[in-house]
Amino acid sequence: MRLFLFLLFLVVLSLLAVWVANHPGRVVLDWGAYRVDTSVAVLVGGAGLLVVIALLVYRAARFLWHGPRDFARARAERREKRGYLALTRGLVAAAAGDAKGARRLARRANALLGEPPLTLLLSAQAAQLEGDDKAAAAYFTAMLERRETEFLGLRGLLVEARKAGDRDKALELAKRAYALKPTTPWVLETLLDLQARAGEWLDAEATLKAARQSNVIAGEAAKRRRVLFLCERAKAAARSGQPRQAETFAKQAHGLDPAFVPAALLAAERALAADEGERARKVIMATWARSPHPELARMFVDSLRASPPIERMKWLEKLVQPVPEHPESRLALAEAMLKARLWGLARGELEAVEKLRPGARVYRLMAELEESEHGDAEKAREWLIKASGAPPEPLWVCAECGSLGGEWRMYCLNCEAVDSLRWREPPAVQRLPGGGPEPERPAAVPQTPRSRLASWLGGRRFQPEEKRQ
Repeated sequence: MRLFLFLLFLVVLSLLAVWVANHPGRVVLDWGAYRVDTSVAVLVGGAGLLVVIALLVYRAARFLWHGPRDFARARAERREKRGYLALTRGLVAAAAGDAKGARRLARRANALLGEPPLTLLLSAQAAQLEGDDKAAAAYFTAMLERRETEFLGLRGLLVEARKAGDRDKALELAKRAYALKPTTPWVLETLLDLQARAGEWLDAEATLKAARQSNVIAGEAAKRRRVLFLCERAKAAARSGQPRQAETFAKQAHGLDPAFVPAALLAAERALAADEGERARKVIMATWARSPHPELARMFVDSLRASPPIERMKWLEKLVQPVPEHPESRLALAEAMLKARLWGLARGELEAVEKLRPGARVYRLMAELEESEHGDAEKAREWLIKASGAPPEPLWVCAECGSLGGEWRMYCLNCEAVDSLRWREPPAVQRLPGGGPEPERPAAVPQTPRSRLASWLGGRRFQPEEKRQ
């Protein structure tokens, strides 16, 4: 379009020149004592030349008047361009872990740009890479004084506070960040975690609601988080001598997620503490159909402590009826049958479990069966030796760091991951909370009051022949 307009202009100009040439005419100009007699073409050319001269004079005057300011502006733009180039390279260096390069480029960007907000951020990141936490904290604190960088400064200080283990300060900073940007995902997640760790459950519930409304935590994830909160509140209430509150929280947690074993254990435990064995059994049966677990079976048997062994076995048959083929169901029945002295039935269950999931627990029960049914100490000893070399039994293991937990907790004691404990068989080498890797140890052999094997554990009859000699 621009080329077309230019060509059109040339055509019109050419036509005009031709017309003027075809109509020469004359122009006479009297001005004072002067008389000008010329053609129209010369007059038009002279007028055009005067216009060109006038434009040149105007541009020269304008350059002399605005030149210094335009020069200063161009110089400032070049300086700003170099500053932002240094800032960009500094951020790349920080991302690549080049602490010295990031620090050098931060100083250059600061000199060129006059310490803009991003320069403070780059300087803070360079200090973090160099391990200078005090300098990083100083830069982040300086960022709080600028409205445009206050949020970034809060995040940096919050990271430093959590690194130093100062949860109170971290919680205060998270609350300030939430006041600035209440829908930011990391703010909601961090504030929720810190409030839960501080035991501020009402505030945590409000934050969880806000996170759910902002779609930061989806429906099922929010429900799971609330179940975790209720479990922790139940445990805290029980420790502080508030059994009714503990019972209420445990019941709510189990009602929200009947398949969650820790919630069922807490609810059943609270029911047993209130001497409500029937309610405890209902809770356990509701969870067993979804998630069979050995602790559930143990607590189920505890609720029937006053009943004879045969009646306990019948109750256990009702418990395992939804999932009779599950190894935990068979093991729970086998233990009840051993107590009821139903040796043949117990042996059938244990042999079925050995085919499905052999392990130390099965072998120990087989040893008890051999000793109880036949009094065969040698056969029992063989089973116990086999149990000592079997893979470890499942327990609570952190899915993030692999550390072992004696009981379920909302947080891993080693890496502090949320909801990371899983009931599973541990690997051969574990990282224990607060310590380094430690090789697995053989599972201890359980002792029962009625078993003569209890007197052998650690005794001379279990030592190798050459060691006894």
